[in-house]
Amino acid sequence: MTFATVASFLLMALQAIPLEVWGVLIGGIITMAITAYFAGREHRKQRKSEAIAVALKATLINNSFSHLLHHIKSADNKAKGTTPRVKFDLWTRIPLLSGKLEPIAIEPNELLVFIEAREYELVQELLTLTMRHKSMCDAFNDFADRKIELRSRVTEGTVNGEIVSHSTPLDVTSQIIVMELNTLTKSITDLLPLFRRESAILCKKLTPALRKHLRDKSVPYFREVG
Repeated sequence: MTFATVASFLLMALQAIPLEVWGVLIGGIITMAITAYFAGREHRKQRKSEAIAVALKATLINNSFSHLLHHIKSADNKAKGTTPRVKFDLWTRIPLLSGKLEPIAIEPNELLVFIEAREYELVQELLTLTMRHKSMCDAFNDFADRKIELRSRVTEGTVNGEIVSHSTPLDVTSQIIVMELNTLTKSITDLLPLFRRESAILCKKLTPALRKHLRDKSVPYFREVG
């Protein structure tokens, strides 16, 4: 059977379709096209919302690092100014924060837009960011627990703000707590500036990548607070 024969047969078959059936078919095609258009638009809106939510979370984490770093530096400077001739360990100069720190989590399913954009490096950096924030929150919370426990064990001496002095030797458990406080403080003060610096760099890369992928210049820039 030649192509011309097949084409002629199809043409005859199409001509045999009643006009009202054509109306139904065309209406169905139009409905499918409209449905696909709005489904695609909703998909883009959802992806944009997810992307903005991730960028906002990353900025909040960066601001959290900045706040914690400022908390440590200001407390340290204040303590040094009030006790110029006495040297105290850094952990004694850092005041406790109110309440527990809650980590901000960026879930893997929230990163689909970055995977679609083939921004695999950003995906890895965002997952690292959320793990770093959790580790820093855990460290500060552990620091607070240890310091509160030590306060309850030291029943003599003087308290000047956050600085505790005592004349009698600490028991073994208290000495272990002091060692833990020194270790936690060193880890926090060593890593926090790095975490803050790298999170700031990451946040600056998010909006350009999203605007390029989504082809949407309305994706906002999120600024660091402070």
